[in-house]
Order: sequence, then structure tokens, then C-alpha cells
Amino acid sequence: MPRVEAPDTERELFEHVLDALDTGLLVLDQDRRVAAINDTLARGWGVDREDVMGRPVAEVFDSEAERWYLPERGTRGEQGRATREVRGTVAEREVLMRYSSSGLGDSGAVLIRIEDLVDADSEEEVFRNTERLISLGELSARVAHEIRNPLTGVRTTVQFVASKLRAGDSRRDDLQDVLKELDRIEQIITDLLLFARPQAGRPVPTDLREIAEKVLDNLARRLEDASIEVERDLDEGLPEVTVDPDMAQQVVLNLVINAIQAMPEGGTLKVGAGLRRTRYKKAYVDVVVVDSGSGIPEEVKEKIFDPFFTTRSMGTGLGLSISLQIAREHGGNLTARNLAQGGAAFRFSLPALLTPEIEEGREEK
Repeated sequence: MPRVEAPDTERELFEHVLDALDTGLLVLDQDRRVAAINDTLARGWGVDREDVMGRPVAEVFDSEAERWYLPERGTRGEQGRATREVRGTVAEREVLMRYSSSGLGDSGAVLIRIEDLVDADSEEEVFRNTERLISLGELSARVAHEIRNPLTGVRTTVQFVASKLRAGDSRRDDLQDVLKELDRIEQIITDLLLFARPQAGRPVPTDLREIAEKVLDNLARRLEDASIEVERDLDEGLPEVTVDPDMAQQVVLNLVINAIQAMPEGGTLKVGAGLRRTRYKKAYVDVVVVDSGSGIPEEVKEKIFDPFFTTRSMGTGLGLSISLQIAREHGGNLTARNLAQGGAAFRFSLPALLTPEIEEGREEK
């Protein structure tokens, strides 16, 4: 039976509808050739739409995962489709995609919805094993509760014994040292519980520039004492973001303190805030914290956001994990990379609340 072609007007309307979407869409025919691709995905892939039409998808998107495009059961997406991730090469660039696919009737064709796309080797890689973090969080909560109960009994006993010793007895000082260590364990437990069961945030429109200014002002004395020079590059007139202000402040505070610890001999701290747009017409407000330290060792670069990982003798290794958790819960991300000139840069990103006035101002520029 000959294929019936849609009238030109209908085809043009169909293409306009696809191109108007911010989400990347790809349609494969029964032979797994590209039957349709919208402008959003073509730009994200960096290809010419006319060059890929009719070509086998395996030639356009080269991946070790065979038949990755077929519908499959899995984590349910927002629209009821299985959401998966795949790594591949397109236009000589390695990318990582989160996508969902579904069949189109009985024709054998497949509709693929690209939910996110990033350079696989960039610092913006956002696809991490969240299931593993959830499991670690649940384990942390159980361990924390099991430790806290006997810890209270130990503290009570130590305090009772100390009260029975005479003033000036050297053993009182020893017991005070014990109490200090117990306080340290208590702080570790608190951090564990915060990671495992974070407080419910109260997101409101917030100015990240003001958050960054507040953190730097509060740490001014500490930065001065550490012989660290501060350079601020905070754009004015940035759009607001939806976030719990206290949680956002906690993230920026963690990043600045992390930078201070990376420069034990002093140095330069650069804190910037600006608007960034992605290939998918999304906009983010970024707070970037840059230090002039020795950078992140390559052997631990992939572990710095892992819970309980730390290269320092003190600390729980949960600061960056909690910060990443906060960013993700508000639709953003936290990334890190080394700089060619030395030092490291951490970027805290949240979706921008763009208004018509802001968009008009950007267009005029």
C-alpha cells in the first residue's frame, strides 16, 4: 500500500509545533531511521536537520548501548514513560542524555523525548546515581539514631564523674577533653541526619546576589585573618530564583568555607553571580566561587560530592553532598572543575525566574 504523504500545509504546521517546544524530540520510523527531529534537538546535537533526516539513528547518535531508543519499563517519567540515560557521540562530541521513548501506534515508529542533554566530559554533568544517595541517606539515619542513644548515656556518666572530682584535679581536664570529643561526635550525627532527612524548604523568590553578598560580609573577618583577598563580580539586576533563602545561604557558605580551607597560606577568592542560558532555552542564575589553591586532585575529582568523602582530617565530608542535595531539590545543580591557571571553581546554579522586563532588557543589549 503506497504511503500517503501529508499535505504541505499540515507538514509545515507539524514542524512549527515541534520547533516551538523547548524539549528535544526525535521520531524514528520502523527501520530506525530519523523521520523527524525538532529544531531544539538539532541545535542541542549540533547537527543540520536536513543532513540527518532519513539516516539510521545509529549513524547520527553512536552509542555502545544497543537499541537504546526502544521503549522500556523503568523509572516512570512525568508523563508516564520510562526515563533512562544514555551516553553516545554525535557530531564528534560525546554527550550524555536523559530521555524517554514510546511507540507510535502499531506502525513500529518510536517517539523519543530528550529531557536533558549535556557534554559528557563537562563540569555540568548532572546525571548521578540518586538511588545510591537515597540508600546512603536511609542508612545514615539509622546509624545516627543508634549512635545518639548510647552517646547520651556516655555524656551523662562523664559529667557525673567529673562533678565528683575536686577542683584542680588533672583528671577533670581529661574528662573535659572527652566531652569535647563527644560534642564533635554529636555534630557528626547532626550532619548525618541533615543529609539523610533534610529539612523541608520553603522556596520563595530570592535574589542570589544578595545571598552571596551576605555570606561574604559575614565572613569578612575570617577572610582577612586568612590573608585572602576577595574579588566580587556580582551582576546587578539578575532575575530571582525560587529557593529557600536559608538553604541557598548554606550552600554559598559551604562553598566559600571550602575555598578558604583550600588556601591555607592565603590567596584570592573570586565570587561571581550571573545569568546563563543553555541550548534548550533554559536560563539559570549562577553563583561561582573560585579559589587560587592547588585545585582538586584528579584521583578524587569524581568523589568530592560523595557523602562522607573528605580529604581533610576534620569534618564529616557531608558539606558538598548536602549542598548538591539542596541544589537538586530546587531544580538546580552544583558542579566543580579545575582551572587551567590553577585553583578550583564551584558553580551553584538555580533556574531563573525570567520576566518580560528582563527579557526585553537582554534583547536591547
